[in-house]
Amino acid sequence: MICSNDGKIGIRAVEKSDLNLLQGWRNNIFFRRYFREYRELSMTQKENWYNKMIQDDKNEFFMITDCEKNKDVGIAGLTYIDWVNRRADIHFYIGDNDVWIDDNYAPRALPLVLTYGFWDLNLHKLFAEMWEIDTKKIKLFNSFGFKQEAELREHYFYQGKYHKSYILGLLRSECEK
Repeated sequence: MICSNDGKIGIRAVEKSDLNLLQGWRNNIFFRRYFREYRELSMTQKENWYNKMIQDDKNEFFMITDCEKNKDVGIAGLTYIDWVNRRADIHFYIGDNDVWIDDNYAPRALPLVLTYGFWDLNLHKLFAEMWEIDTKKIKLFNSFGFKQEAELREHYFYQGKYHKSYILGLLRSECEK
């Protein structure tokens, strides 16, 4: 486990035993509006995702853990890792108590993922696509120095209308260790 300096929060590799919890978070109707894959997923589909993920060097997924309570509270990941261009798509949310992005765990866990991506994997850039309705996550990522690199007009359909999508990016040189 990779722990915060104060030892209160950590990230660890996703294990097969985590799939029930992850499926519950993944199928949460409140959360699904923020995912690219909007449909409800069966346990078989989640197991297939897990098996593919652990065999592929282009994906790294972590459980976010409250070390004091010994409780998993969220998930984070680096996907589409491009080892030639040294970049990856970052995924991140807090599933505990259906919060998505909170003021407690999220700002303490995101630096762990950034540090892992930039200094352990030696990536040059981390980026994320977020729908304009995902204001909490956009605000969180902006507070860590992510910059809007693109705006995709009418790119995401939600509640009867199309919304913008944003691509946010952070370079290693813009991130403090």
